Amino acid sequence: MRDYITWKGINSHTVGITVTELPEIILPEERVTFTDIPGLSGSLAQTEGTDVYKDITLAVKCYCPSPTPQAVQAIAGYFRGSGKLELPSRPDGYYEARVVNQIQFAKILRGNTPRSFSVNFRCKPFLRLYSGETKQEVTSSSFLLNPTGIQARPLITITGSGDITLLVGTKIIQLTDIGNGITLDSELQEAYYGNELKNTQMTGEFPVLGPGNTAISWTGGTVTSVRVTPRWVSL
Repeated sequence: MRDYITWKGINSHTVGITVTELPEIILPEERVTFTDIPGLSGSLAQTEGTDVYKDITLAVKCYCPSPTPQAVQAIAGYFRGSGKLELPSRPDGYYEARVVNQIQFAKILRGNTPRSFSVNFRCKPFLRLYSGETKQEVTSSSFLLNPTGIQARPLITITGSGDITLLVGTKIIQLTDIGNGITLDSELQEAYYGNELKNTQMTGEFPVLGPGNTAISWTGGTVTSVRVTPRWVSL
C-alpha cells in the first residue's frame, strides 16, 4: 500500500488521514540567466554553477474519513513547518521540505464529500539518499563511488594534528595547524571542529564528489582518522 506519507518522522495514518494521490516525480529547473546579444539570434545561457537547480513543489492529495474538530486539529498540527518528507514512491531517500499552502478545512468539517484536501510541499530540488548518510572511514588513496549523476557535497572530518594537504579528486585543500581535528562541510561552506570555527585554517575550495569514483588522499601532519559522510543526492 502507498496510501501514506511520512512527514517529520510521523506516518500520516497516525493522524487519521489517507493519501489518495502521491506527487509525480518532477525534474527541477536549472537556475539559468538568459542574455540577448545584440545582432545575434537566440540568447546566451549562463548557469549559476554545476547542478544548481530551483526548488520544486510537490502536492499530496489526502482524504479525511472522520472530519471531527479534534481530527482537523490533529491534521493542522501535523502539516506545519519544515522537515523530512518521505514518499513510499521514492523509498531510497527523502526531501527537505516545508508546507507552503493554507489548507481549507471548512468543507471537510461540514462532512460533505469529498472530504479531501491537498498539501503543497516546497522542496529542495534533490532527493537525499539514505545511502549517503552513512559515515565512512577512509584511508589514504581510497576511492568513493558516487552512485548518481549529480555531484555531492560531503561532510569530511579529519582527526589529527599539524599541517595537512588533503586531495579530493582534483581539489587540493591546505589545512594549517588543525589542533585536534577539523570538519569540512561542503554544504554549509564552513570549516569547524566541535563548536570552534576553523575557516582561517583552511585554504582552497570545499570538495565535491562528482559522478563516478573520486580519489581521496592526504599528506603531512599526523592523521588518525578521516571520516566522510558523502551525502549522495538524486533528481
